[in-house]
Amino acid sequence: MDMLAQGRDATGGAAGHSAAICVALVYDTSADLNRWFAGLVAELRRSGKSLAGLIQEDVPQAGRSRCDMVLHELATGRSISISEDLGAGAISCRLSTPRLLEAAQLVEAQLADAEIVFLNKFGKAEAEGGGLRDLIAHCIEPRKSLVIGVPRSNLGAWTEFCGEFFRTVEATPEPRREVIAALAALLGQPKTGSEHLHVV
Repeated sequence: MDMLAQGRDATGGAAGHSAAICVALVYDTSADLNRWFAGLVAELRRSGKSLAGLIQEDVPQAGRSRCDMVLHELATGRSISISEDLGAGAISCRLSTPRLLEAAQLVEAQLADAEIVFLNKFGKAEAEGGGLRDLIAHCIEPRKSLVIGVPRSNLGAWTEFCGEFFRTVEATPEPRREVIAALAALLGQPKTGSEHLHVV
């Protein structure tokens, strides 16, 4: 698919103004998404870009069947666990809404100085109208570029929320170095207006 295929806002999504470049990394597994995030963050930092936002790490816990979810904020280096401790017998991770909102406030405080913002995902909470939805809307404005993970199952909800002012990039299991470099260069290019592109 052509990464430079043009698209227009055909849905009038709730987000209103669009980011300078908005990239939806559509993924099937968190491991795939994390490889893309790691590659893009490293490439952009090498080029001196100022970053903010949240990247999720799933941390295994001994004796438990499910992980703890930890968000790492890129500008400050601060980490926040967003999992409720349900005990050793827990079979699922419960999202801590207060901690998620704390993480969102941390990012909000860094937005003015950031050129590019990463957000871990448009997940179930966001698709249902909560979670980081307000923060995502604040990032989708003319001066910022945004990279966000979108589970394949939530792509429809994301499109309804954002409109079509975004690029869709498949987060393949093994991202090619040249693709990461090209996408990083695109995110870091000077902003020339409000035009947006997406893969079709």
